[in-house]
Amino acid sequence: MKYLILLLSILICSCSSKQSKVGVFIESTYPQTEFALSNASELFGTDLLQRIHNKAEADIIVSVVEDNEFPDLKKEGFALKKTAKDKWEIQAKDPIGAMYGIFEVAELLSFGKDISDIKEKTINPSLRNRFVKFNLPWSSYRTGEALLLHEETCRDTVYWKSFLDMMAVNRLNVLSLWNMHPFMDMIKPVKYPEASSLSNEELSERKKFWKTLFTMAKERGIQTYIVNWNIFVSKEFATAHKLPGYNKTGSFWGDGYNSGLIEDYTRECVKQVINEYPNLTGIGLTLGERMGGMTNVERRDWADRTIIEGMRMANRKAKLLYRAPLSAGLTSHGTADKITEVITRETLDTLKTPLETVISFKYNWSHGHSSDKLFIVHGGKLTDTYWNPIPDNYSILWTVRNEDFFIHRWAEPDFVRRFIKNNLSQSYMSGCIIGSECYIPAKDYFSNDAGKEHFDYAFERQWLWYSIWGRLLYDSQTDDQLFAQQLNKKFGIDYGNNLLKTWKTASSYYHLLSSFYKGTWDATLYSEAFTSIMRGSNIEKNKIDIITMQALGNRPVLDTTRYINITDYVLNKNAISDKLITPVKLVDILNENADTIFSDLENYRKETPGNELEVELCDLEVLAYLQRFFAERINATVFLAEHILLDKELEEDNIKRHLGLSIQYWEKIIELKERYNKQQIPYVFKENLDYHQYLKTLTEERENFQNIEEFWIHDIK
Repeated sequence: MKYLILLLSILICSCSSKQSKVGVFIESTYPQTEFALSNASELFGTDLLQRIHNKAEADIIVSVVEDNEFPDLKKEGFALKKTAKDKWEIQAKDPIGAMYGIFEVAELLSFGKDISDIKEKTINPSLRNRFVKFNLPWSSYRTGEALLLHEETCRDTVYWKSFLDMMAVNRLNVLSLWNMHPFMDMIKPVKYPEASSLSNEELSERKKFWKTLFTMAKERGIQTYIVNWNIFVSKEFATAHKLPGYNKTGSFWGDGYNSGLIEDYTRECVKQVINEYPNLTGIGLTLGERMGGMTNVERRDWADRTIIEGMRMANRKAKLLYRAPLSAGLTSHGTADKITEVITRETLDTLKTPLETVISFKYNWSHGHSSDKLFIVHGGKLTDTYWNPIPDNYSILWTVRNEDFFIHRWAEPDFVRRFIKNNLSQSYMSGCIIGSECYIPAKDYFSNDAGKEHFDYAFERQWLWYSIWGRLLYDSQTDDQLFAQQLNKKFGIDYGNNLLKTWKTASSYYHLLSSFYKGTWDATLYSEAFTSIMRGSNIEKNKIDIITMQALGNRPVLDTTRYINITDYVLNKNAISDKLITPVKLVDILNENADTIFSDLENYRKETPGNELEVELCDLEVLAYLQRFFAERINATVFLAEHILLDKELEEDNIKRHLGLSIQYWEKIIELKERYNKQQIPYVFKENLDYHQYLKTLTEERENFQNIEEFWIHDIK
């Protein structure tokens, strides 16, 4: 971090020596415009914006007019206009749009530009809901050290200031906070004080934290939601009312035990939280967990009698995030069917209480970066029930989950552009929720001593991921030049355009693997570690391990419009459409990508990059070797498939050669990973994830592949 501050200081000094100060006059004071102007230096590394109190002397005048004076502007949009007196005006319909207009100018100046480089423009949000999904470490959905270790950081408002600053700069305008039962951390229910174990002093501290967080978010133009998982009560409430075991102390699966008491408790919690936190924007619900044994109608009706009724009882209106689909059966697991969709739609069409209702679906289940096309949601296929006919009572969000990369970087703006074009161009779509279930971007617990000086917090590793998603969701016409300039500025280089191209090629690994090797729920695929939950005969149940040939050989592909799996390829070589990417073609793509990355990295390193950039170049090198590794896994498995499926002679030497190369590449991946990261890290599905452990699997496979007689028949739900 200290090197970043030094670099910013150098940039500020160099820019200031060439650029003129820019005076800004704000006609009406709002928290958001005050935040933008007062924090421009910290947010963008430029001290060139300065407040002017005399309008006539200002270079830029900021105007917020909420009526129809600016008919071309929408909420959170802004216009940069040149006035007749050769000055500039930032026009907006609301203070958030004005804040973004100030950001636009500050960022331009931070790139070394001058006010004369400003161009007239009008930018309206492409999508109005730009959510971040943030799972909290307390009362968490998943459990384990990988989540618990973040609690101290997530209780620290200094951390939240940094995270919210990042969100604001990237135009991400909704923070959704998720855990199983959020209420007892925020209130002591007036009607059920026995539900809370917090002392008055502890409760006061918690309330101070939450109110500070919600206020900071609001002044940055960020809405806030709390999202829970249904029929849970606190341990204290369960004990007081003789409901042993009925709380979030273990598994979240279970029957939907219910009573009038539990329903009243839930209503009171929702009502009181809305009343006590005026800056909290909304409430979220997700029907499934701890609702086993209930039909989809019973689940819907329970939500209406409790959470939604609690919203009706509150003294102000709040927004509602409604997670779908419901479970189509009696289990707690999410499944999809037409009847469930119709039942949910009937509820949404008549819902009047919320200030705004948004309904969300998991895009390609837990692996949102797998394809720019939709194939599945949580539970299976989705029909058009939710948008045919077009709804007028709610809008729809895609939840783009990331369970594929936590340590290594991602930067593929073309993927986001295609995703937006394919999935968000319809009028009823209002945005996205981006984030993870299994990873909290708070404490940096990945970096070793060599790497930790560059990150105060974990989310800073993925700074470009947040920038690309946020800026393109806000303005889908944003071009690559912005991200190239961000790279130039951050690392003090002049080859940002080329570096971004390399980053795209490296990042393509994630969607190449997860389009070819279908993932559903979280543990079915973790791309950066090339791991999956192993479910086959003669294997430890639910073992997390590196993807073996036996698992790879018959795995269904996710993107059935572009790929064909190894078994189908081997059995149907002469009848495969030229439009499909076969395993052999995929190997060529992976190797060509790796060649490009290695060549580019050689050129960048000739420029003697700073240490902070070298950390990220090392990441790109890891992704190049992962593509090499993936290619060799396919090569070996195709040879094995021809033996198993076609009864061809086993080509042992070729298989050993390809497996040997894959082991060499994996050893290189380990060496590169450990330059700046710890050897072992906590992972929610594996207490200590250590790439060295997978060498044993790879070595054993190389010695014993002759014993594989069949590929697994996958049931990956």
